[in-house]
Amino acid sequence: MTTIKIGILNLMYNKIETNENFYKSLTHEHSEIEFTYYYSATRYVDRKLDPEILDKMRPLNLNEIDQFDGFIISGSPIEKIAFSDVTYNNEINDLLDKLNKLSIPQLYVCWGAMAALNHLYGINKKILPHKAFGVFQNHILADSDLLDGISDNFPAPHARYAEMDQQQINNNPHLKINAINDKGLLFLAEAENKPQSFLFSHLEYQKNDLKKEFDREYAAHPEQNPIQPSNYYSPLTQKPVFAWEDIQAKFFGNWVEQVITAKLKVCC
Repeated sequence: MTTIKIGILNLMYNKIETNENFYKSLTHEHSEIEFTYYYSATRYVDRKLDPEILDKMRPLNLNEIDQFDGFIISGSPIEKIAFSDVTYNNEINDLLDKLNKLSIPQLYVCWGAMAALNHLYGINKKILPHKAFGVFQNHILADSDLLDGISDNFPAPHARYAEMDQQQINNNPHLKINAINDKGLLFLAEAENKPQSFLFSHLEYQKNDLKKEFDREYAAHPEQNPIQPSNYYSPLTQKPVFAWEDIQAKFFGNWVEQVITAKLKVCC
């Protein structure tokens, strides 16, 4: 079995849990994966990190990117902030420029997808009237290897305050929209001639993660009366339902297959 090396830049608040989410999502059917988890080097220059993070993650080092067979940039709860105002924006752009020159599969998730589309293709971001939060049905618009084995109108979790300009994506000959949710918001877009995929769903989330996200937001700002995730709780038990579990396994399994195929083309 081919062993592949995947790098992940984890920009989420709950870093160790997010690492575990990606590990679970990517290893449903593939055990021969070596993971390297990074955090932003510039964001934490003068900030103290939890010892567990220092033990399990390392600061981003662009000199190490060439060693990977695939790379992921996670989401980050900063979509309301202009890209230019993000404290580690230059670091992200340097990484994107590096990845853009490589032929390895790249998966950009939620804010990571927004930043990549903006920097690499000039697509603008817009703030939504209210947070897209919950489990939504998603409609396939164009074929994608990442959607192989996934039927139309599939469930997936969305959790974000912003959206990228779909008209600009449609007008760009180098990009295509593959799937949108039933609210008309992006689920997946891809580059036509580069191994770049832009996933706008937090498909790596596990069963209880939407609830945990709501709890964090409520604890931080109860006065803002954050909305509960929709279409998520069982009407019978009022407990979270992991409706996207099979979709998660298929999607990430398909991406790992892309990584394996790309690696075999290079080495063989």
